[in-house]
Amino acid sequence: MIEIEALRKSYRKSRGLDGFSLRMESNELVGLVGPNGAGKTTLIKILATLLPADAGSVRVSGHDVSLDPACVRTTLGYLPDVAGIYQDMRIGEFLEFFADAFRLKKPKRTAAIERALERSGLADRREDFVEHLSLGWKQRLLLAKILLHEPKLLLLDEPATGLDPLARIHLREQLKRLHAEGVAILISSHILSDLEDICTRIVFIADGKNVEEAQTTPSAPKDHAPTIRCEVEFAGASETIDRVIAGQPGARVLEQKDGFLLLELPGSSKEASTFLQTLLTAGITILHFDARGPGLEERYRRAFGEQTR
Repeated sequence: MIEIEALRKSYRKSRGLDGFSLRMESNELVGLVGPNGAGKTTLIKILATLLPADAGSVRVSGHDVSLDPACVRTTLGYLPDVAGIYQDMRIGEFLEFFADAFRLKKPKRTAAIERALERSGLADRREDFVEHLSLGWKQRLLLAKILLHEPKLLLLDEPATGLDPLARIHLREQLKRLHAEGVAILISSHILSDLEDICTRIVFIADGKNVEEAQTTPSAPKDHAPTIRCEVEFAGASETIDRVIAGQPGARVLEQKDGFLLLELPGSSKEASTFLQTLLTAGITILHFDARGPGLEERYRRAFGEQTR
């Protein structure tokens, strides 16, 4: 779906992208995460064919964005961080206007507009003026607009900025539905909890470059090795489970009470699976076992430390 190799883009006195690479499949919902000025908006604008790259290659759905931008545009929907919107139009007129811009012909155009109204929850408000919508409803309308031509890829740059909690919930739910329907999504956002809820993968970027998740600075604490948390519900006395924990190098008990254990282990899912097998071999009855890596906020801290812009 997206193939980016060694992408570079410079402005007068700064470098927006400095060798960034990314491969994204058609079944993914990828979050693009990084500090302010990391190159996220530059990257999305290049993918949307709105900004030329200085070097590197970019392909979307098999098409080179610099050589075949018209074909690329037919496959994607782009929502910028600050989207223009015609306030003096009625909602139905607004969608009609952009259906024409996408060159949709009747009856496909009519069907696309009706579908957009239903998707956004604005079917009963088509005669209302856009200026009367709240920010959350305007964002719904903008998302409906970029879906009119049924794109297979969405590029979303900070779509949740300024939205209230309910509007953010609706946005997350809609993006989940679209992904389930087969739409690939690349989304940039500083709201890490939202990305953690919906994304299949997170890509880190800083100074226009890829940032590996395990990367640490020389001054970073040495305990930044990968860890995984295991939540265990068990039946029976806790003495046996205590003995198992004692035999796990580097294990750290975060919470323990009757029938419940929250433990942090060095390693990843492989080590969690080994730990579970050890518990079962010791004869412990496991009622529930859940192993998770660090949350996105922790992963962000590990990737960028105290970096701010």
